[in-house]
Amino acid sequence: MNFAALLRVALKKAGKHEVLAVALDLSPSVLSRRINGENGWTEKEIDNLLEYTGCEVASAGEFSTKINALKETLKIILNDTKDAGR
Repeated sequence: MNFAALLRVALKKAGKHEVLAVALDLSPSVLSRRINGENGWTEKEIDNLLEYTGCEVASAGEFSTKINALKETLKIILNDTKDAGR
């Protein structure tokens, strides 16, 4: 997930920019400037954004083997389910 995707998750959860601004302890105008790239994000704001969304920062390499194994398992399960429906 990149930062833009994290923002989309937060905005979807909040429903409106104003709700997200309150959750992040920002004014709506400051949030708008952050989202539009006019001003940078502080570490505290990013931490609040991660906490609000329930997302964590993790090394992709650290979990890539497990993620790939889970993807393959899901493919098998989905194919079995699709075949059973025929």
